[in-house]
This record gives sequence, structure tokens and C-alpha cells, in this order.
Amino acid sequence: MTLPNVLSLLRMLMVPIIILFILNINNYLFPYMIFFYFFTIFLDFLDGFIARKFSLQSELGKILDPVADKILVLSILIALVIKTDFPLWLAITIFLRDALILWASVVLFRGKKMIQPSLVIGKVTFALLSLLIFVFILDLHQAFELILFKRFLIVLSFSFLIWSGIEYGKVYMRETHVRKKNNTCC
Repeated sequence: MTLPNVLSLLRMLMVPIIILFILNINNYLFPYMIFFYFFTIFLDFLDGFIARKFSLQSELGKILDPVADKILVLSILIALVIKTDFPLWLAITIFLRDALILWASVVLFRGKKMIQPSLVIGKVTFALLSLLIFVFILDLHQAFELILFKRFLIVLSFSFLIWSGIEYGKVYMRETHVRKKNNTCC
């Protein structure tokens, strides 16, 4: 159990706190919710930085980090769909993309004992989704009027979701094609 893996687990443990804040938001809780959200996103950056900087990458970390990301995003999306005007169609798109990536990862692991690391486009998409979520969280506080910015981020996030889904699909197809080719040639 490396420090980056502990940080990924800590991120997962913070998710219920953020969800409770979102669902029970008031002026008193709002600053705490913002702090916990930023702290959780910072932990995501920190675990990756520490893993790379100190060569602490592990097979477990390659699983825990993206799983923690998906738990964070999907849990918050459910709360935002319930509490705000977050588009249900976008939440479903995010869920379906993540479910397909998870399914493809399991297939690759079972077939090749290979854990595919996150793609750069996947990390950019996660960053955009984090920003979109933050804007919707900010909008929970009545002092902000962010409708145009929310619409812009919805379109941008959707575009990157599609793009990243295609890129992950290409990786899956390439890896399964290589596996089939290796199985038939010998």
C-alpha cells in the first residue's frame, strides 16, 4: 500500500461527505463543501504527482485512481441531478462512457493481464468534468448567475466525453486485435 494508493482511498472516503453537503446545502455549509471538493480534486493531482515523482506507480494504483475518479464524478452527478438542473442526459452519457471503459478494462485485464493506464484525453476530460461539476456546485449558492458558462461547459464536456470515448475504444480495439492475431498465429 503506497502513499498514492492511500490518497486514492481517502478520495473515495470523502465522497459521502461532499454528497451530504450537496444534498443539504445552506449558506453555512457552502464554504465547507467548496473546501472538501477542492481538497478531493487536489488529492487526485497529488496522488498522481507523488506516484510519478517518486516512482510509486503500482498495479493497484492503476486501478484505484481511475475507480476513485469515477466514484467521485458519478456520485456527485447523481446528487447534482437531484439537487440542480444538471442535465440528466449528460449524466447518463458520462455513466455509459465510464461503464464502457470499465468493461473494456476488465476484458483487457482478463485476456492479457494488462492494466491500461489512463489516456491524456481521459485526464483532460476528467478535468473538464471537474470544472463543470464545480460550476454547478457554485450555482447551488444563490449569489452566482452562471447559466451561460454552464451551457458552454456542458457542450465542451460532452465533446470531450465523445472524443475520449472514441480514443479509449481505439485502444480497446487495437489491444483485442493484437490478442486475436497472437492467438491465431501460433
